Amino acid sequence: MPQAACPFCFRKVDTSKLAYQCTGHGSKPCEKSEDELRVQMTGNHAPSFPTFAAPTERGKQPICPKCGGVAKRRACPACHTAVPIGFVDSDSPMIGLIGSKGSGKTVLMTVLVKQLRETIGKQFMAAIKLTTDNPDGLGGLEAYKAHREDALFERGTLPSKTDWANAGNRRIPLVLEWQSTRTRMFGKTVPQSTILSFLDTAGEQLNSLEDTYSLDYIAACDSLIIALDPFAIPGARAKLNLPERAIQSTDGTPLHVIEHVTQMLRVELGVKNNKRIKLPVAVAFTKMDAFYRMMDRGNSIMNPPGRLPIYQEADGQAVHEQMRALLHDWNASDIDIHMSLNFDNFRFFGVSALGAEPDYAQETTAPGGIQPHRVEDPLLWILSKEGTIKAQ
Repeated sequence: MPQAACPFCFRKVDTSKLAYQCTGHGSKPCEKSEDELRVQMTGNHAPSFPTFAAPTERGKQPICPKCGGVAKRRACPACHTAVPIGFVDSDSPMIGLIGSKGSGKTVLMTVLVKQLRETIGKQFMAAIKLTTDNPDGLGGLEAYKAHREDALFERGTLPSKTDWANAGNRRIPLVLEWQSTRTRMFGKTVPQSTILSFLDTAGEQLNSLEDTYSLDYIAACDSLIIALDPFAIPGARAKLNLPERAIQSTDGTPLHVIEHVTQMLRVELGVKNNKRIKLPVAVAFTKMDAFYRMMDRGNSIMNPPGRLPIYQEADGQAVHEQMRALLHDWNASDIDIHMSLNFDNFRFFGVSALGAEPDYAQETTAPGGIQPHRVEDPLLWILSKEGTIKAQ
């Protein structure tokens, strides 16, 4: 029974028994309406055409019960959300993007998605596109660009904080399809699709173990990207002259977040305390541009990565070691120790979504605009583990 996690509700579904969704081309009108099940499981109130189970009789066409039209669009049987065309035949790693309050997850995700579509796709000779009708809960790709990307890249306005009060209902992810080719035996290349699903959650949900358990989708992930705010590390903050508005997390938050996620994973995945968790975890320290002036020119964190269509393992390992050294310099080696004791497969990253410190008082980007640095590194490392891209 082929199974994959739905990129919208994160439930494991039998991909050979996907539901069908009408496209509104029957012999009589078929109107869109709000799907109660979809709202309940994903928080998405966007109206859609009827979703119904696949016919059980072999060879029978899927006929919409409302308009009599033949349906061809597939949908998740659990949440009634239409899935990308390549979902059935694709690799579909669930990648969770979570992080502490103030770590800049929303900015990081917005910049990362744009980088993937406009830069990384060309580097890896891949077609990368948003593949959902309602990205981030907005009414289409143009609405997403206007609300998320244009506000940040064109107007230089930083996004508002993720609303914790409504975070439980805000489960509409950004879903992308990475289309490339894979070389098989005798040099034959075949098309390959990978579905990526990112969900932005409020950092406050990781502040306590009880709230962390509410993020049940984490246990369905094949890998995690954990964004941490270095400004919440006293030893790191002491090296900077930050305005009060720049400090959004309390001291110790990064370690507490990692501890809560670790405990949640152990329980949900059934990992005993004397075993390490095998789930790949990329720990991304954000806002690293604030520390660039203290780094040597040869520091891998500050240097741009290579632009070959592979994940460069030596470069990634060098960044990992530089971040470990910084953690020890910041008197935050407890983060490194915790990860080493609890995870088999983890790596540290230093990233900057903006490329320069913003105007914290005005909540705007630097005058020079956005110049992202290494934001794609955590994802590329994970995709190399999944076999989507090559590593060297």
